[in-house]
Parts: sequence; C-alpha cells; structure tokens
Amino acid sequence: MKPEWPYSILSSVLVTALLLCAVVMFASQYHPGAEIPITFSANEAFNRVVFLRNFYLSFGVYAAVLFGGIFAASSPFWGIYLVAGAGAAVLAVYALDDFFTVTIFIYLAYLTMVSLVFPPRRGCALSVCGILFFLLFFTHPPFMGLSLGGATFVRPSPAETGILILVMAVVSALMITLRYCIDMHRYDKETIAHLNLVETRLMLFNHRLQELAKERGEEAVREERLRFTRDLHDSCGYAFSNIILVSDAAVSRSKLETAHAQEIFHQIRGLASRGLNDTRETLHLIRKIREPSHTSVETIYQLKKIFEEVTGITVAVETGNMKNDYGLAVNKVISRIIQESFTNSIRHGRASRIQIQFWEFPREFTMTVTDNGIGAEHIVKGIGLAGMEERLASVGGTLAVSSPQEGGFRLRITIPLVPMGTVSFNVVTCRQAGEPLP
Repeated sequence: MKPEWPYSILSSVLVTALLLCAVVMFASQYHPGAEIPITFSANEAFNRVVFLRNFYLSFGVYAAVLFGGIFAASSPFWGIYLVAGAGAAVLAVYALDDFFTVTIFIYLAYLTMVSLVFPPRRGCALSVCGILFFLLFFTHPPFMGLSLGGATFVRPSPAETGILILVMAVVSALMITLRYCIDMHRYDKETIAHLNLVETRLMLFNHRLQELAKERGEEAVREERLRFTRDLHDSCGYAFSNIILVSDAAVSRSKLETAHAQEIFHQIRGLASRGLNDTRETLHLIRKIREPSHTSVETIYQLKKIFEEVTGITVAVETGNMKNDYGLAVNKVISRIIQESFTNSIRHGRASRIQIQFWEFPREFTMTVTDNGIGAEHIVKGIGLAGMEERLASVGGTLAVSSPQEGGFRLRITIPLVPMGTVSFNVVTCRQAGEPLP
C-alpha cells in the first residue's frame, strides 16, 4: 500500500532534520581531540575507530529502519519496523555518556515518526510505548552491563530523567496534535468537495426523475385521450348516426301516419337518451383520473438505472418473491423510501455500493437497503428518516435502522399485508380507496 500523503513527507522532513542534528551533535562532541567514553585496548586510535564504527553502523541501521517505517506504515509489516527501530535507537546511544544532545534527538526522531504516520489514537498509544521503552534502557540496565570496555556509565539523576520524559512527551503531543489538525483540515476539505459533488449528482438525479414523471404523465394522458375518443366515438357516434338515419327515413316519406311518426320519434328519443348517458359516463370517468403510477417492480428498476447513471454507484436489486404491484399507496411509499435511501447513502454514508432486497411473507412485505458506507456510531433520526416513518405510518408500516459491525448502514421496512387467495391487498390502501376489506 502507498504511504499516506502528506504525513509521510512531513515526517520524513522532520526525522531527517532530527537525525542531522544528532549527527552534528555527535561529530562536535566526539571530535578527534575529544575523549571517547569506552576503551578496548591501549591503542587510542583503535578505540576511536571501534567507537565511531559502532555508533555510525547502529545509526545507519536506525535511520534506514526509521524511513522504512515511514513508508511502510500502511503495510502489514509496520510492527516489525517499529520494534527494529526502537532497538536500533537504544543500541546507537547505549555507549554514549550524554543525555540531552545526541540521545534526545535520536529518541525524538522515533517518536516524531510514530506520532505522524499513524492515526492519532494509534500514534498516541505507540508514542507512550516508545517513551516507556526508551526510559527502560535510559539508565543502561544490566542486559549489556553497567560498563563497556574500560568505561563506567553514569546513571542519570531523577531530575534528568524527568526532563527527558517531559521533552519526549511534549514533542509527541505536539506531533499528534499536528496530525489531528491535518486530519481535520483534510476531512473538512473532503467533506465540502463531497457535498458539492453530492448536490450536483442529486440535482441531476431529481431532474431525471422529474423528466421520468413528466414522460409518464404525458404518456398516460395520450393513452387516456385515445381511449376517451374511442369511447365517445363508439357511443355518441353510434347514437347520432342512428338518429340521422331514422330522421332521413322519416323525411323521405311523403306521407307519414301519426302512429308511425310517434314510433319514429320514440326511436329517436331513445337513441338520443342512450347517447347522452354514454357521454355522461365517459365524462364521469375523466373526472376520476388519478395520478399515473407504474407498478412497483418497474419503478424500482427505473430508479436503479437512473441513480447508477448519474452517480456511478452500483445498486444491486433482489426482488425475491415480490409481486409486480401492491397498489398505488404502497408502490408510492416504496419508491419514495428508495429515493431517500439513495440520498442518505451518497450524502452521509459515502457508499460505493447499495443492495436492496425484497421479500413477501404470508402477512407482511419487507424491504432491506444496505450500503457499504461509513456507517454511524450513533444513529440520529433526522428529517429523512422521520419522513420515511411518516410515509410508512400511512400504510401501517414500520422502520428499523442499524449500523452493522462490519460497517455501512442498513434500513429495513415492514408493511403488513392481508392475503386473499393468491393476491395480497394492503389494509390501509383499501380503507383509503373506500373499498371493502377482504
């Protein structure tokens, strides 16, 4: 995995600066004329070569492991780098007799690395462990002896130990705070960019839905217009044509007896009356026209298609044993809840995949919407969820929301059904429509 920017760059710069300070301090403190803290033989030049070689070798290993840890913080082997780096740091300063020159810069380089390249919580825990580890070997415990060669090391005083703890703790706290501030700044920028993108996509999604609703309405109007014209043509046209024929037949006769004339007038009146009744029935049907609505399954797949095209988010639909139609009220509730679920998944959850599952039980219908977004530790029912509950309440349904441990967000609705034969009717729908309950 690639290291996360800018933490890897920032920690590399700071660690490089601290390591350079440590090298400069070491070179100035142990220059050719200075006394070295250990002796292996009477040959002073040999002792100096061994001392310098041991330090620079340990320091080189420490620097390599430290930079490896910076760029391997996101890999599965980050723990190996941390242990190796802490051990190399202890070995590099073990033979030194200073506390606040080379040693402090070596330790601070390690703490800077773990505080910046890891998230604040993990970085805080690793920093505390690093400080305790360095303090454990700060007084040179007997694992390598209290003396090395011909030199005896001086134990630090309690005041020096306290100052070292304070410096390491302050630097670690500053680095963790810096990481946290950068995280929050990046999160705010990403949130703003995400919300702008979401608003654009949702506007396009709503626009496409409006176009779909307009197309549905226009298509329904055309179909109804054709049906009404056919009905009017069949009823009124038939009546008026017969009236014309009977009237022409009556006019064509030169003499018309009274009884025969009355029969003809009765026929004309009867045809006119039937034509008027048929016209009234057709007009009555026109007044009963309701909002056009497609079946539930068709609407679901249309919403899925439009949402995927607009947002690029994958939507998987499993209709199970779902019927094609549950009535106008239930169909509308299902489609509205799906739209709101899509909005929540992209706006709050930042999901890349949404799964919708339907299933009809003997006395209830269920729908489950699950996404792979960021989820929520504490679910607060805002306007969206409250609106879902209100819509469900109109058809006797219930809503349950949760955030699974594996992540994401899950929404489950349940709508009661009353079976009758092989068809299911919603009780509330029947009541609203004024139909008798099955």
